[in-house]
Parts: sequence; C-alpha cells; structure tokens
Amino acid sequence: MGRYLEDYTSRDEWSLSECLRVLYRRRASLAALTCAGLLAAAVITIVQPRVYQAHASLEVQPFNETFLDLRDIFPTDASKADVATYMQTQTELLRDDSLLQQVGQKLGLDHRPEYHDPKGLVHKLRDDIEITPVRSSRVIQITTEARNPAMAADLANTLARTFIEQGIQERQKSAWQTYQSLLPQVEELRRADKTPRSEADVTHHIYDAVAQKAYRARFAAGLRLTNLRLVSEATAPLVPSTPNVPLNLAIGTIGGLLLGVAFIMLQEQRKSVLRTPGEAETCLALPELGAIPQASRWTPFWLFSAGSGSDNLQVERAALEERTGLSESFRATAASILSARRDAGHPHVLLVTSSRPMEGKTTIVSNLGIALAAVSNKVLLIDGDMRRPRLHKLFDEANSWGLSDVLREKNAIDELPLDVLAKKTSIPHLYLLPAGAATDNIFGLLQSGRLSRLLPLFRQEFDYVLVDAPPCLEFSDARIMAQYAEELLLVVRANHTDVRTVKSAVQRLRFDGTPPMGVILNRWEPASEDAYVYRDVRDLDRQGIS
Repeated sequence: MGRYLEDYTSRDEWSLSECLRVLYRRRASLAALTCAGLLAAAVITIVQPRVYQAHASLEVQPFNETFLDLRDIFPTDASKADVATYMQTQTELLRDDSLLQQVGQKLGLDHRPEYHDPKGLVHKLRDDIEITPVRSSRVIQITTEARNPAMAADLANTLARTFIEQGIQERQKSAWQTYQSLLPQVEELRRADKTPRSEADVTHHIYDAVAQKAYRARFAAGLRLTNLRLVSEATAPLVPSTPNVPLNLAIGTIGGLLLGVAFIMLQEQRKSVLRTPGEAETCLALPELGAIPQASRWTPFWLFSAGSGSDNLQVERAALEERTGLSESFRATAASILSARRDAGHPHVLLVTSSRPMEGKTTIVSNLGIALAAVSNKVLLIDGDMRRPRLHKLFDEANSWGLSDVLREKNAIDELPLDVLAKKTSIPHLYLLPAGAATDNIFGLLQSGRLSRLLPLFRQEFDYVLVDAPPCLEFSDARIMAQYAEELLLVVRANHTDVRTVKSAVQRLRFDGTPPMGVILNRWEPASEDAYVYRDVRDLDRQGIS
C-alpha cells in the first residue's frame, strides 16, 4: 500500500484524459492565467515605442558603354556573368559608413534624441536600415525604420538619392582624372608632330587618338551619368510596423495559456489529493461507500459548508429531490451503508467525521438522514460538533437546548423524556438533537460517561442514528464519540483532501480501535461523458437547489 501511495502521489505519468479532466476542473485558473498573459501583452504593446517602416526600390541598370566610347574612360561595367557579384558590391556600398554619415548629416539626425546612440550615429543607422538585393533581378530593396513615419520615408529616399549622387560624382571624378592624365601626353605628341614626314604620320595618328580620348573624358566629366534609378520612392507609412498588436496579443494569449497549463499540471503533480471515485478505496484500503458529485459548476462554496437558514431548499437537503443525479448519489450511498455488513446486519449508530474542516461532512449527514428517513420509521441526527453547530440551521430548529445540555444534565439519561431529547423536524420520520449551548469543557463532557448511555438509548428508540462529529485530526471529539458508535464514516472531499492527511486520520482511528467502515468521496466532478449527471444537476439548478 505504501508503494502504491508513493506512485499515486508522484503522478509521473498522466494520460491525455486525466490532463484534460484536470484542466477542465481548473478552468477558472487556466482562464485567469491566459487573461494575465493577454493583459501583459497589452501592457507591453501600449508602452512599446511605435516604429514605422518605409520601403524604397533602387534599380541598377546596365551602363551604356557605347555612348562616346565611355568604356575607355570609366571602369569596366559588369558583364552578364558577373551581375550577381556586381549587385552584391552595390549592396555593400549602400551600407558604407561614409554614405550613412552623409545621410545623417543631410537629415540632421544628430539633433534628434532617438538617434543619440553611445556607439555613434552610424551604428544606429545600421540597425535602422536594411539593404536587400532582390533575387534574380537588378533591384535593391531599401527598408528603413524610424519613430516618425515621415522620417522613415525620408531616410529611405535620402539614402537612395545620396547613393545615386555619389555614383554620378565618382564617374565625373574618374572622367576628369582620365582627362588630367592624358593632357601631358597630348602636349608631348603635339610637339613630336613636327618630326620628319614618315614619322609625323604615325605621331599624328597617335596624337589624334589620344587627344580624342582626352577630350571625350573632359566632356564626360561634365555629364551627370548614372546607371542607378530610384524605381519606387518610399512613402510615409500610415500604421506602425511595431508593435504588431494582433501578433503581440496572440503571443500573449498563447503564452499565458501554455504557462497556465504548465503551472496547473506542475501544481497538480506536486499535489497529492483524491480526485475521482475509486482512488480513495485503492489508496486507503477502505471501501468507498459513495461518491457525491459537485452540485453545479457555479454553486457557491457556502452552500456546501453553511446553511442559509431560509426556507429554500439547499444542497444539504438535496436528497429530498427526486430523479436527480445528486439526490440519487445520496440514496446510493445509503444503500451501500445498509448492505455493507450482510452477515452482522446493518449498523444503527453511525458517526460521520472528516480529517480536516470544509470537507462537507454536515452535507453528508443531513442528506443521508433524509435518504434513510424515506425508508425508515425514525431517524435521528445528532449535531456532535459543539464548536461549530450547523444542523439546527439546516432544519430551521432552535439550538437553545441540545447535546451539550444533555451531557451536563444531572438527571439520569433514562429519566429524560424522548420528546425533549429529540426534536421532530419538518421532514417525516426525521428527528434532530442539536449541539446545544456552547461550552468550554467539551472534552470533560464527552468523557463523563453519559454519552455511553445516551447512544444505546437512542439505538433502541430509532432505526438509525447519525452523529455529525468534528474533524478527527483537529479535535479529539470524534475519536471519543467513535468509541460508542457502531460504525464510523470518513468524508473525503475530492480535489481538496491531501492523501497524506487522510491516511494519517485513518491510521489514528485504527490505533483507537475504531477503523472507518468506509469512505465517502464528496464534491467530485464527473467527467464530461457522465452526461446524465450533468443533466440532472442542471435540473437541480433550475429548481433552486444550487
């Protein structure tokens, strides 16, 4: 059993159905964590600076080298085989630091706070500008980012135009350098043209060729020639590229959902609680006498833990209803109790307790009493929880006189009239002995010996006696009362009671010589396939039970 408990507690392996069941049960927490992720994404989106993105396209055209025989003046243009290399070269030139510095100066970016970077303006522009050659084409895409939409467009257009202007100036400079280098040769050939006739013809021919090339270079130095064309100018974007609101919210929602799933499953794995019918029987080696389903997904917890004192039917009296899953579960539990001891006969005096508070033992006692009253002549409920009495509220009875008064009474138990001891409730065949006036010496009253004579008397007068006792791990009351009861029932609340806690309670009761007759699992959530339970519960909701 210890080995099973260890395996059960660790829950190293989870089936898909178990995971879905846990997530459905913890759907409120999952929804809260998902909403938290969405809210975090919304906050980040709000505080995140708006960044606008602009695009410009620059075409690198083949240069017309036949015009003025410019192949002899300008550097050789790329051949068709070298187009990819030439395009890559132009792309790298667009990223040149000196070019970016010129763009920054033209736009006055040094005076804008968003461009104050510890590593310098050029470094900031490198981060804000992306140069991408378009595959299988002579087009280069320029993408720029800025806090201002107009600045994003200006940055892309200024970079393209500055690059084009730089290319023009370099071609003019190259042509002028060619002209300057040819001038001394032209002067020298002009003087040599005065040599004898045979040599003069040759010299004159060379002179004409060099002079023609020099004058073409001088003419080209004055032309604004370029093979670059701004195909598409950048325009100011209307919406920011970042933050991407739909994407951020989607990431936040999915992130919150995944975080919620991980958190819940980790928490559930570390939490050793009883969840579904059958687990208590296997874990504690005790018969599971019944499983009471959760009344409604929206039922307030106080309906399970306190009476309202009104005339409206509450969960603690749900067994009065017919043909509902909740009421049938109480009747089924009563049937299990009656048939548990086939050879020795069914027990008459039953004590109901739990390991810790808030497990629903009072709900179990009241509904079992109602169920047994339907098949018996006389059923008595005793509120043995003299610290927190509640049964009198459920049946709208006064608590001015009850168990504590009987135990303090000086007269013999046999001399007390039955109609004084037990009050008839509004439910046929059901009687109640409230807890009575509050007292500080509960331990002394229970040990006085009067209880040992009171319960046998009730056994003779009633078919069944149900005692609602305090939690057995917090107080000794239940352990003392159990000595005079025939059987003890242990209530365990699903998804709440820790396995180690309830195991400790069982061990303590066994040590006292009062082992539990069985376990009742309370407030378990049926799986979605248990459709009839949910249908019946909804019927119960419509009738005001939960």
